[in-house]
Amino acid sequence: MTKILTIDGETVKALEKAKFSLESDLQDYLEKYPSIIPLDEIYEGAPEIVCIGREVTVPYGAIDLLFIDKEGLLTIVETKLIKNLDIRRTVIGQLIEYASFVSQWTTEDIYEIASDYLKRSLTEKLVDIGGPAEDEFKHSIEDNLKNGKIRLIVAADEVDEPLRATITFLNSHSHFDILLLQVSNFQESKTKKVLIPKIFGYTTKTGKTRPPKKQWNLDEFLADAVKRCSKERVDVIKNLIDFTTQNSEGGILWGQGRTFGTFAFRKQIDGIPSSIFLVYSDGTVFLNFGSLKNRGVSPAILESFRADLNNIPNVKISEDVVIKDNKTGSLGLKTLVNPENFTLFKKAVLALCQQLDSKGA
Repeated sequence: MTKILTIDGETVKALEKAKFSLESDLQDYLEKYPSIIPLDEIYEGAPEIVCIGREVTVPYGAIDLLFIDKEGLLTIVETKLIKNLDIRRTVIGQLIEYASFVSQWTTEDIYEIASDYLKRSLTEKLVDIGGPAEDEFKHSIEDNLKNGKIRLIVAADEVDEPLRATITFLNSHSHFDILLLQVSNFQESKTKKVLIPKIFGYTTKTGKTRPPKKQWNLDEFLADAVKRCSKERVDVIKNLIDFTTQNSEGGILWGQGRTFGTFAFRKQIDGIPSSIFLVYSDGTVFLNFGSLKNRGVSPAILESFRADLNNIPNVKISEDVVIKDNKTGSLGLKTLVNPENFTLFKKAVLALCQQLDSKGA
């Protein structure tokens, strides 16, 4: 048992161990003080996590606490008190079930949950935590969800050996991280508490480790695209690189993705470089309607851009990208293999740039 002593001159006093009477009390502390979760003890340079949801509704339940970091990694926390006798039998299955639902979310779902909770845009919160550009952050979220990269934490007031052993076993053989957090509660006075967090269950994975971030460039991007895409699509990517190099304000911007290469076409809006579209080395083109809307671009201009894009055969971008917040549109490179379609795409982008110049945002 952990023993906490305070020394004041010649007086030594043992702090009284206090119990959390309700799971919601433990939730309150973790929600308000995410740094209680000592992730830096097991992940070197672990980024700060911020709470973006509490009691987040999912089928057959609700996630106690939902966090995210600037690398777009979600952390699901389920709180349990040791007096809850079914903790070992149910909490792990409950967490994994929640993770399976979360893995089906979109970036827009996460932004909506965060906005409802924060009462502000996740884009603004991203600035507070020193995050990357919004479009790269969104792709990191998508990449993590696509690859099942979600961190799961069981937070309890006390830890027993069977639960610790089970989580250690699962963590060593799973693609995601599942950890056990113990938060011991001591009371120094009626107004002063001491919380002692300990984290258990982390082991070196038997599979591949998460690749580090890298700064992409032209040669590395094209080499990765050749591995992932057909020759026809690589030719389209080369055309998009030329178009972006010639027309993007500030030149082409290469990303820092862990798994995929990226580059962005940018336009100055109120003196701030803003991404109009982002191209990935797997052949996906994202149209950043949500980012433009957040920059104050009018719905009329965005609707005009959407209409121009929908003039391209087989392109059907929903009006939701204009009406709803944080939405993106997407194109497959197959659509742009046809030279006439590629010309229509370039005209749509340049027309948007003209509108931004002549009418402002």
